[in-house]
Amino acid sequence: MVRKQRGARRGLARTVLAAALAVAALFAGAAQLGLVSAQIPGVGVPGGDLPSGEGVLSIGVVGITSTPLPLFAETAADRAVVALTYRGLTRLDSSGWPVPDIASAWNVAADSLSWTFTLDPAARWQDGSVVSAADVLITISIASELGTAGGYWQSITAEEGADAGTVHLSASRALANLPTMLGSLPLLSATQFAGLSAAQIPDSDAAKTLQGTGPYRITGISAGGAGLIRRTDLLATDLAALTSAGTSAEKIALYFFPDAAEAVSGWRASALDQLIGLDIADARRGASVRGTTIELGSTVFSGIAANLRPGSVMRDPRLRSGLAALLNPAEIISVFGGSVAQTPVSPLSWGWTALPAAKTGADYATSLLKSVKWKRGAEGWLYPGGKSASLEILTLPALAHPVDAAVAAQAAAAWTAFGIPTRVTELTPIDLTTRLAAGNFQLAVLNVDVGIDVDLYPLLGSGAVLTGGNVIGIQLRDLDLLLNRARQPGDRAARVAALAALQKWLAETNYILPIRFRAVELLTSSRVVEVAPMLVDEPESYLRAVLSFRLATP
Repeated sequence: MVRKQRGARRGLARTVLAAALAVAALFAGAAQLGLVSAQIPGVGVPGGDLPSGEGVLSIGVVGITSTPLPLFAETAADRAVVALTYRGLTRLDSSGWPVPDIASAWNVAADSLSWTFTLDPAARWQDGSVVSAADVLITISIASELGTAGGYWQSITAEEGADAGTVHLSASRALANLPTMLGSLPLLSATQFAGLSAAQIPDSDAAKTLQGTGPYRITGISAGGAGLIRRTDLLATDLAALTSAGTSAEKIALYFFPDAAEAVSGWRASALDQLIGLDIADARRGASVRGTTIELGSTVFSGIAANLRPGSVMRDPRLRSGLAALLNPAEIISVFGGSVAQTPVSPLSWGWTALPAAKTGADYATSLLKSVKWKRGAEGWLYPGGKSASLEILTLPALAHPVDAAVAAQAAAAWTAFGIPTRVTELTPIDLTTRLAAGNFQLAVLNVDVGIDVDLYPLLGSGAVLTGGNVIGIQLRDLDLLLNRARQPGDRAARVAALAALQKWLAETNYILPIRFRAVELLTSSRVVEVAPMLVDEPESYLRAVLSFRLATP
């Protein structure tokens, strides 16, 4: 059902785009929309001009609008609009830790199965109406119906709290990541969408009126861009960010580009302040003309997974550490960007803990292999039984997945040079998944979205073997205890401590030889300061921090 619905929305997007290009504007005249007549030189915007001037932040986005509405945003342009004009109960800081937004406070029950969120009475919809518990309930209901976040919201029971202005959320098991998940769930209006199913919302008359709760409101939108102005009824946290920034954007001009090539051309030919949605090669090309790149951290961890099922040659952690000692993740990073990983916890995450640097080099690898009874023969390394050692790394095809192929190629070259002949086998996604599920592999390049609030049980927990998540086949009681402690609710200090213990264990065992965390590239000009690397779930999520960006005065 969801696939059909998304297909219908894509058809609608094509229809809207065609209509936008065929007429002068999608909406009333620019004057009625509050847009000024000027725009960024060199960048055309079908449907009207966008705001410009000293107090305007101009941002390019790779993507065209389709449905700029929470839960239904399909494109980068949609997500950018939603990030600026809607709020969730919580907001994620630069490390991914949840802080107040529409919810001014929250607490978890003693049994860790339910949470109570107190709504900020100052939170308002664009029309001035108060954000209510009903808005939270309908949003979670629609998210559940859509299967959003892998069906996460289907496990949540939402109801109005016992006290006025509160919401009570519960689940069958402890969910430490609930406040974080709410930071990625902008609210829909119950007044607008009550009585509508998820399938009906995108095409409804209600969806044509974009009424948000965010710090900005739309003054005009077209196929080529959107104009926004800062609201005057900001929350206390917004005002604190503005005070800290000093000079922030009163207005925002979003420019939508259909592809990366046009976006880079727009960056070169105009005075855009920022551009999001480029890969590292395009971002570097843009920065060669002007500005710099900032790598926003993502939640996608890449590594080489080892088969740890009984009988596998990879079961001894000393062997895995020896192989890891021969890798050079920094070389991968220099070409494809991102950050070097020590464990599946991002260095930008609130939960990251500094660990001693792993030992590297051929001498160290040699000592480890000898400690597990491998022997160096005239032609290379030998297994303990005397048979010549060899390895195979599975990966996705290089043409479509160049980073994965580069990781596999580098590892194979390093291990072969060390005396362990290693071949790389490229497989289609279906064939790779089949072999991983069957445990028919030695090593495989793996990419895992570990989430903003890291939960590694689905990747490494014993129970996850049955659900297909734990492809390496590890089943250890002590590891399960660490994984479960790390997913229990608690204050920041308690959760950091639990994740630190887990990271130490993983760094010592190397179940997955760590390579990198993928990065999101942001091109930014010298006019915008106070923009630092941050952890984001979607590239456009960085715009939720826009009030803290300082615009340098000319």
